[in-house]
Amino acid sequence: MNLHLAYALQTSLQLPALDQLDLGQVLLRLVGLLPLIGGYLLAREGKGNLLFEVAAVLLLVLATVIPFEPTSGLTLQTILDDFVSRWPVMVFLLGLAFIRDGGWKIILGVVMMAVSGLLIIH
Repeated sequence: MNLHLAYALQTSLQLPALDQLDLGQVLLRLVGLLPLIGGYLLAREGKGNLLFEVAAVLLLVLATVIPFEPTSGLTLQTILDDFVSRWPVMVFLLGLAFIRDGGWKIILGVVMMAVSGLLIIH
């Protein structure tokens, strides 16, 4: 284990100079992380608040469709199409949020999870 640590400490990290950085690319990647960060924070702070948990699920699923590297065919329409095509996963995660909320919503959550599970398998 000490050998791995010694190797890691010996390697040097080469950072690009400021004139080599593409500021637009950096900002685009940071904006791409916003749904992931927002969804995490809403899920963490929204315990017991179903509206926050639903928003967290939507943001986290949105984070899965935003590509890290922009491509030539990337448009807002393709991102929205990918987002909508993941609706069975969204319904499954929303079912988990309903179960976590408790009460009569547990039954609704189980039904949502069962339906989405059947749609994912099909």
